[in-house]
Amino acid sequence: MNSKLGLPVIDAHAHYFNVNTMQNWLKRGRTMETFANRTKTRTDMTSIELPDENWDTAQKWVDELDKYGVERMGVMVGPEAYDAFKETMKRFPDRFIGYANIYPAEPDAADKVKQAAQDGFKGIKLYPSSWKDLKVYDEPCYPVYDACKNNDMLVFLHFGITIGGQADLRNGNPIDIQVPSRDYPELNFVIAHFGAGWFREVLLMQYQTDNVYMDSSGSNSWMKYLPYDLDLKMIFRKAIQAGGSHKILFGTDSTFFPRGWRFNVLEAQVNACRELVSDGVIKEEDVSNIFHENIKRLAHL
Repeated sequence: MNSKLGLPVIDAHAHYFNVNTMQNWLKRGRTMETFANRTKTRTDMTSIELPDENWDTAQKWVDELDKYGVERMGVMVGPEAYDAFKETMKRFPDRFIGYANIYPAEPDAADKVKQAAQDGFKGIKLYPSSWKDLKVYDEPCYPVYDACKNNDMLVFLHFGITIGGQADLRNGNPIDIQVPSRDYPELNFVIAHFGAGWFREVLLMQYQTDNVYMDSSGSNSWMKYLPYDLDLKMIFRKAIQAGGSHKILFGTDSTFFPRGWRFNVLEAQVNACRELVSDGVIKEEDVSNIFHENIKRLAHL
């Protein structure tokens, strides 16, 4: 399958929300008014269509993937949507890659990793920027890494800034994963959103480690909050120079409707990489790695 831009595409990083997800957010005290206001100022979403009991989340995403010619989509799945997503994988085999959201401080976190592997998930997602009193190198995380190693699971991590207003940026530095990556050379760690503002630190990790990757997901609006100018072309150029094209996974961070699957993110990132090809900085093979081959290899598709 080729995308509308003429190249095969697997989206390594998106999200799977359903009505249970939204109900859980409301239980935790988040109001849709505050969430909508925050998204308007920090994202390209001007409105949010909320899922209801009749919403077929799986079919809506498959329709989006077909519309743009996207082979598969990797999604972060919270506990509220976990059972529904298992059914989605049965209904639409080979269209989704599942990553289970895990909080290592929970006593059964390692068991949840094992269960996710048995249920067909390919990895987990950790949110250290949103944790309190826990670092990715702290002892409670190590049984989770053991379970990931034993079940050949990818480990995605959201460091850096986040749309969630409750983040603790003292936990936002991607350098924190250096110690676990050294202790678990068999595991592959993927830092989301180019580090979401900690881009320099992610580049340094490319020198320091062999098993820490990065994904390109989202609009990368964190560029606005840096004290120097940066654009997508420079981001890809620096990332490829530091770690090679085999260390970058394309993603959109698609989440809500009516925005749907973020074709504009694909278009902007492909254009940036094609400019680098025209400049003689990278080759077509590098473009293929980023947008298709790397996640296919790492997730054993």
